[in-house]
Amino acid sequence: MLAARMPQNTTNGNSTWGTLGASTFPDFLTDNPLPSGKPWGYRDGHDNNPYLNVPVTGVTRYYDFDVRRAILAPDGFEKSGIFVNGQFPGPAIEANWGDWIEVRVHNNIEDVYGEKAEGTAMHFHGITQKGTQWFDGVPGVTQCPIAPESSFTYRFRADVYGTSWWHSHFSAQYTAGVWGPMIIYGPKHVEYDVDLGPVMLGDYYHSEYHDVVQAAASNSTDFNVYVPWSDNSLINGKNNYNCSMAPENSTCFSQAGLSQFRFQPGKTHRLRLMNTGAAALVHFSIDGHKMQVITNDFEPIVPYEADYITLGAAQRTDILVTADANPDATYWMRSTISLNCSVSHNTEAKAIIAYEGNSNIQLPNSTISAAAAKADDKAFLCKNDDLEKTVPYFPQAVDPNPDTVETIEVDLFTNATGHHVWIMNNATQYTDYNHPVMLEAYKGNFSFPDPRANVYDFGTNRTVRIVLNTVYQSAHPMHLHGHNFQVLAEGPGAWDGKTIVNPENPLRRDTHMQRRYGHLVIQFTTDNPGVWSYHCHIAWHASMGYNIVILERPAELAKTQIPFVMDQTCDDWNKWTSNNIVDQIDSGI
Repeated sequence: MLAARMPQNTTNGNSTWGTLGASTFPDFLTDNPLPSGKPWGYRDGHDNNPYLNVPVTGVTRYYDFDVRRAILAPDGFEKSGIFVNGQFPGPAIEANWGDWIEVRVHNNIEDVYGEKAEGTAMHFHGITQKGTQWFDGVPGVTQCPIAPESSFTYRFRADVYGTSWWHSHFSAQYTAGVWGPMIIYGPKHVEYDVDLGPVMLGDYYHSEYHDVVQAAASNSTDFNVYVPWSDNSLINGKNNYNCSMAPENSTCFSQAGLSQFRFQPGKTHRLRLMNTGAAALVHFSIDGHKMQVITNDFEPIVPYEADYITLGAAQRTDILVTADANPDATYWMRSTISLNCSVSHNTEAKAIIAYEGNSNIQLPNSTISAAAAKADDKAFLCKNDDLEKTVPYFPQAVDPNPDTVETIEVDLFTNATGHHVWIMNNATQYTDYNHPVMLEAYKGNFSFPDPRANVYDFGTNRTVRIVLNTVYQSAHPMHLHGHNFQVLAEGPGAWDGKTIVNPENPLRRDTHMQRRYGHLVIQFTTDNPGVWSYHCHIAWHASMGYNIVILERPAELAKTQIPFVMDQTCDDWNKWTSNNIVDQIDSGI
């Protein structure tokens, strides 16, 4: 039988993630207002692009987030963190495609456990926020931070469907525990039997996040200058840790416990994989089972088989797995941090898969497939699957003549203080929390002379192509807010200015890896007037300034009626900062 483990409330607080008591996930919510059991009506997954023709359900889903510090031990190492509703990982946001979602956020982050009160803001990753651009949740870009002892309500449309996550967007705060899954139910384009729900993967740090931010930008010449060493790797917030590696005077327990999942024999299961970590690129596999990839981020794709799944920070991939192995055996689920792309003291997280009806659950003795075992051998460049393999299910050709092409060179720079920052065309982004770019643009101020704002004003251009060429050895998972984008090309060195992979229907998603010493070319339609970040989703890189701010159709934005609460939030923040020092040691996003 399985070994005893620590109590769940000690490891993960109020969360049930990783346990057999975790929530189950339907194909659609049962309390929908529309007939025939499908809130998306006549639409089905074979003729329905998730970014078009959003249904009107007439339903609002309400969530209440209490954000505060607590001490938990997800892997047995006890440390303070910042959590939502006392849960790690945080609660799931669920909605049907077309629903409205309201999230009331209460900032109760206090001066406790040797840490200070601080602001917060919440981002709902991959939601386009069309018509609600001010609720994108990036402080200094779309809003002022939510001040301590203040509340703020986000209201937005579930305007796409599939798998994603929510997380705070204040410095690298989300790495302290402020994140959770988000599932928007919609039509199927591939049939399956069981929705197993979120499988949340990623690296985990024992150090307080401010300390890691400082280490990332330090004047050290060690390899970890751009991605500090993580301590562990987790699946759904759980894994064991070798306490002999823990510092003296720390509290650490072995056998914190592993996450568990159950397969139904003969059934095909949907697993919603997401890399919710700070920095590491991970490889995911399940011993003894085949996997079929069906979506990347919020984009359905033409299914293909895979021996392992590669996920950069913030990326999601939905897979189908048929439970056709020996039902009396148990199997390892594995998430392995790529040491070619980051550094960690423990690279492998494991979870236990057993079949329902198996009454004698033992620790698995299954072995990893030969292909998955060699995944890191192929990952030196830290890239996603080949673009030729990842084809969107709903075709969309490339506009060969974009209105503007912006080429940006990316490098690591040592500033006058000896600290390291990322530069994009020789500029490092730094956020002014008290004067968000969106509120300035709303007032008609489209000029941002301070180069630290790093604003790119694309005016009335309708199609934008961004070419990123990195001359440094680090890879970057690049995320664009407010849009999905077409991935036209990625490869070694600078882009040649002409190569486009699958121009009739290139890959689309909202986060994609830029390989080391390579290029990434994306293109998107400016159909969403607003102010949007385009940044590396490695938390420490974003902290070190790897971000541009896109000003999209500003004249239209200035005519938009922005809710009064945005000004009120700034008033609250200005009042709090007039009596409290904000120790902003990084870019702020």
